[in-house]
Amino acid sequence: MGEPIDRSKLLPRSGVGVVEHWLVIAPPGNPVIRIDLRGLDCIELLEEDETERRAATDRPEDWASNVILSCGDLDVGFYIADGSEAAQRIVREAAPMTREGGGDRAGFALDNFVLVGNDVVFMRRDYIQCGQVAFLISEVREYALRGQNIPLTGGRLLQAATALLVVAAEERDREAEIR
Repeated sequence: MGEPIDRSKLLPRSGVGVVEHWLVIAPPGNPVIRIDLRGLDCIELLEEDETERRAATDRPEDWASNVILSCGDLDVGFYIADGSEAAQRIVREAAPMTREGGGDRAGFALDNFVLVGNDVVFMRRDYIQCGQVAFLISEVREYALRGQNIPLTGGRLLQAATALLVVAAEERDREAEIR
């Protein structure tokens, strides 16, 4: 579960990479975050209208460095500091393992979908828990809307939207069972 990561498999600036069926996010100095790609619906590059791109930034290539993880009704974006070619590489390597990419779902378990270090991020009734710390889902949604992180033990941080992937997967799978 929380085996050490061979950093040579990760992008040097952002610390992001695809290792086996995991999207690994491990910026230097931060805990290793693993997201099981088999639980995502898709992963893709952010696509924006050229006019919006130019209005939003003087460096349009920055838009092409944003990756979107989709799960149920939730889209989570993050920036690949290594540039647009690196972002394209991450998407190219990860996409075949997602649901839309036809990835093999054997071995996927919702209770092992998102890991921070050795701690599993999971949903328990109205809470999201990571290790010994729990947050109301409504609070995590508020953090996510503001683009903030949730504080974990040991001074660690987790992007709130990333924690919500667990909730989105649970809701998506529950809806699928009802149908």
